[in-house]
Amino acid sequence: MRRLLLVPALALVLLGTPVLALQEAAPPPVAIAEVPVAAPDETVQPGWESAETPVDATLVGVTWEGDPNAEFTIESRSSDGTWTAATDVQQGGDVDAGTKDEALAAAAAEHGTDPVWIGEDATAVRVTLDGDAPVTDVTVAAVDAQSAPVPDGAAGAITDVVGEVGGGSRWLYGAALLAVVVLLCALAFGWAPWRHRGRKWLAALGLGAVVLTACVPASPPPPQQSGGGGGGGGSGGTAAKPSITSRSAWGAQGFACGTPEYASQLKLAVVHHTVNSNGYSPGQAAALVRGIQAYHMGTLGYCDIAYSFLIARDGTIFEGRAGGVTKPVIGAHAGGFNTASTGVSLIGDYTGAQPPGSQWNALVNLLRWRLSSAGIDPAKGASVTAASSPCGCVKYAPGQVVHFPNALVLHRDLDFTACPGDAFAPRIGELRNAVQVGLKPPPPVTTTTKATTTTTKPPVTTTTTT
Repeated sequence: MRRLLLVPALALVLLGTPVLALQEAAPPPVAIAEVPVAAPDETVQPGWESAETPVDATLVGVTWEGDPNAEFTIESRSSDGTWTAATDVQQGGDVDAGTKDEALAAAAAEHGTDPVWIGEDATAVRVTLDGDAPVTDVTVAAVDAQSAPVPDGAAGAITDVVGEVGGGSRWLYGAALLAVVVLLCALAFGWAPWRHRGRKWLAALGLGAVVLTACVPASPPPPQQSGGGGGGGGSGGTAAKPSITSRSAWGAQGFACGTPEYASQLKLAVVHHTVNSNGYSPGQAAALVRGIQAYHMGTLGYCDIAYSFLIARDGTIFEGRAGGVTKPVIGAHAGGFNTASTGVSLIGDYTGAQPPGSQWNALVNLLRWRLSSAGIDPAKGASVTAASSPCGCVKYAPGQVVHFPNALVLHRDLDFTACPGDAFAPRIGELRNAVQVGLKPPPPVTTTTKATTTTTKPPVTTTTTT
């Protein structure tokens, strides 16, 4: 009967060993297709609706010529025939005048929306022109950004149960697997440690430890860290740096304009939402970020993804624009205020919903660390000079010095937009308080001056006697 223990030993070898051979598969390249939904040079009037247009895409956006303030409704059809409208389609083009982004974007479409995630099940889209002004050359930019493929065969099947094992956990997993197989084989061939009184408890403890090690899944390896120095790890008087998934880990394209541009210092942190569906899975988040970057670069003509950071609903923080983790990189996320600001975007649509706790907590921790590492106490406010922007979206005149009572602001505080959503916006006070708690601003600068003593001689009094 004990020879039957060879069966589970063989099963462990056949099912468990392929996991050790797994390597993270490279994601497929992102594809962009420009699909005209109106005839070339055709002028369409408000209320116009395009025909149902088949697409092979996970994200879509609209480009056009004419009225820069035109508004569109984008609907997508799933494989079961259901049509779903995006709740809020925002305008893109939030570059600042005189930047590399503006120079590159000049060759792109005249106007464009931000991308809308329609998921991997979408089969067609249709577009409706809202507002009160006609436009021409309406085109749908269809971006296909797929998740990395699952491995084939036994390795792929076993990952549905135990997931991938990476980093140092691979060696621990392999050692535990080998120990269990050896133990089962030894028992099958007659080893009976319980017959020896002195070894009984030792064997029981050893067996229990091996079984627990093999059966309890190890915690996943931390995301690849991005950026170095500049206030990480909670040392040097700054808040603790959260885990950040690096650009190489999520498959970013390279910066398209030579080297990134930097401001002299960071003054503001700006919170956004991407207005994508909230129904994506954790496994789709990286593909979604790749798609957003591809749209920003390929359709809107930016040098890179607009934001410095993006945060998924499960709390995963993605490094955004190159150079923006620890430096004041100039992005393309807030027209007129890209210089001296960092843009943090929640991946999702918070027009009528709240971010989950994991995403909220990641936002708080990231902002606390980033502001602290830059030496910013947001409660002291910030004064920023508004720049001009071709977006026509800036609330302030170019050159106007704007004072913000708090250095943590929403996109709608800077530009004419609903970002980051009507449901999220009222929580800005709560967010500021949460970030302030545990913030470690720089110590106050003390100036020591030498005391000087001035001796004044008493006046000389002259008495005249007559």
